[in-house]
Amino acid sequence: MNTGIKAALFPLVLFTTILLLSSGQSGANQTAPFNYAQCIKAAANTAASEAARTCLEKFPGEVPEDENLTAEALGKLDAAGGSGYGVFSGSIYNGNGDYTVTQVTILLTPIPAGSPLITSEYNIDVTVQPLTKSALSVALISDVTREFSWSLTKARGYKAR
Repeated sequence: MNTGIKAALFPLVLFTTILLLSSGQSGANQTAPFNYAQCIKAAANTAASEAARTCLEKFPGEVPEDENLTAEALGKLDAAGGSGYGVFSGSIYNGNGDYTVTQVTILLTPIPAGSPLITSEYNIDVTVQPLTKSALSVALISDVTREFSWSLTKARGYKAR
């Protein structure tokens, strides 16, 4: 591996290592991962977001402008997931050949329908390149609801160059 690539990857590796080591010391009001797989997903999402932020800072003239995806582009997203232990997690496939997805919005509705509990929308920051798959994960606001139905209602992204 050449030195330039190693230097570029070092901040990402360092950040991921720090995140994994500090995950056991999270505050009481944060939802901690409940197993190894959840911890890896959370670290990967956080590392990807941090890497994107760093690159956007280094190349501000190349910052793509996010926009709401059209209904047609939204229809090409295939998401699977569910909730448990206060976390919604799953995956999303971006079937668009011309959009990078940067955020999705899911709507969680408590089961049974009509219960007095509140339906909530969650925005999840992601980076899903065209024709690729990525993980989804978000801590849920706890209201002791154990079961939800959910749907993908919106997405944001930018045209691939």
